[in-house]
Amino acid sequence: MKKTLFIVALMTMCIGSSKAQKNFDFKLYGFIRNYACFDTRESYTSNSEQFYYMPKDEKPDANGDDINEQPNMMLLSITTRLGLNITGPEFLGAKTSAKIEADFAGFGTSNTVLRVRQAYAKMDWTKHSVLLGQAWHPMMGDMMPDVFSLETGAPFTPFSRTPQLRYDYKNKGFTLTATALYQFQYTSYGPKGASFDYARNAVVPELYFQAMYKNGGFQAGIGVDLLALKPRQEFEHNGATYKCDEDFVTGISPTVFASYKNDRWGVKGRFTYAQNAAHLSMISGYGVTNTLANGEQEYGTINSAGGWVDVTYKQPLKKGHLTFCCFAGYTKNLGCQDDITGNIYMRGEKNMDYMWRVAPSVLYTHNAMQIGIEYNPTTVAYGTPDSQYKMSDAHTVTNHRICAMLKYNF
Repeated sequence: MKKTLFIVALMTMCIGSSKAQKNFDFKLYGFIRNYACFDTRESYTSNSEQFYYMPKDEKPDANGDDINEQPNMMLLSITTRLGLNITGPEFLGAKTSAKIEADFAGFGTSNTVLRVRQAYAKMDWTKHSVLLGQAWHPMMGDMMPDVFSLETGAPFTPFSRTPQLRYDYKNKGFTLTATALYQFQYTSYGPKGASFDYARNAVVPELYFQAMYKNGGFQAGIGVDLLALKPRQEFEHNGATYKCDEDFVTGISPTVFASYKNDRWGVKGRFTYAQNAAHLSMISGYGVTNTLANGEQEYGTINSAGGWVDVTYKQPLKKGHLTFCCFAGYTKNLGCQDDITGNIYMRGEKNMDYMWRVAPSVLYTHNAMQIGIEYNPTTVAYGTPDSQYKMSDAHTVTNHRICAMLKYNF
């Protein structure tokens, strides 16, 4: 609570002093969001069940009843957000700006911990710009689905905010992007569970390259993400401990996206081949494919492919407007190219074959207030894995999620 009051007081002082700082401009923004969700079965979620991934597989008891077929409901406001946009004096011929943004959905013993969402500084020349700090991962930040649910289309689409150094070159509608990133809140999996240590111990940053074109309401782009991990620092072999000198686990994840929007209609879509992309909130990871005579291990990536499309329509009213949206997503587990002989480290259930979701929603906006409702049925096919973790004999389970939101923007 003291930390929250300190941040609010700091932002208030910044705004109050903006008149004295003639070369600076401060703009406070944010919203108060109350979010309610009803689910028909147990599911994999985060942020106190507000960030939704997938329904859990059947778990029969001694009578054959499915333990995971348990409805639940929640109402929370921890995604309430507070941000500050800053523009400042010129630096080396560039316009300068900065952003700091926080909400109350951080991790800790209480899920009301203040957390940093974005915190970066930016220099912008006519055709070039450089951003340094924590921001949206460029693989998804340049085009997101229009749904209002917290997961914003994940795990069918990349979702991450992360510390980064990003360079953009813009000319005649084209934008070329090169970014170096390190993990923080959204991490890979490994022997110690979810951790950013595997990426940091590899030393080399995650790299992302993208080419994008914009013209009026049309946008299209293609990108590729490259990630290297070092899963272990040490290992046990024949009763002794050794320093690990294994090859890195590498992943290459290409993506392609496009969108079009006019005054009333909008359509967006993205396809991604995910290779060891658990840090992007996608269903993938890696597994042990071989154990050498000296106790060291070799690894292979577990891959998936899929994408999403959403269509929106805006209907003006005498007061405010309605926004109708329908989101559809699909992802397929492609397994590993080699046989898995040891442990698997991945996001999602290890016996998932495929997953799909069709989620219609309607959002009413009038001045600062928004009220919305969304129906989110998610179906997962669970099967029996072979040695490459490709599935057979699959059966499906479905969770029906109904979400309602009341949001006050400022």
